[in-house]
Amino acid sequence: MSNTRPPIKSDFMAGFDELSPRPEKDEETTPALLSAGPELSSNTRVSSNQKLTRRIDGRKLRSRGANIQMNIKVTAEEKEMILREASKHIQDLSTGIKNIGEFVVRAVENYRATERC
Repeated sequence: MSNTRPPIKSDFMAGFDELSPRPEKDEETTPALLSAGPELSSNTRVSSNQKLTRRIDGRKLRSRGANIQMNIKVTAEEKEMILREASKHIQDLSTGIKNIGEFVVRAVENYRATERC
């Protein structure tokens, strides 16, 4: 007597002819979804105070060439101030700042521009 099981035949194409056709695109909905995409993407989360915040993805940092870590010592008040200001700029999508590194670089650029005047 053999203890081997009979092979199972899987049909991965069964049922495709029964699927309903894809719905037509709504011309008004598509632009609204595209503009809301950054806020509704899987890269968002709701924090404990119910504000919508974006998580920083390390792949985005590396894609712009940021692959070196910089550590600095600051006071607790300075750290809180930097994080608060960076958070404002990161959440305002019109600034184009996506993370704290970009915020610091932009701050240095602004400092250099005011120093030249």
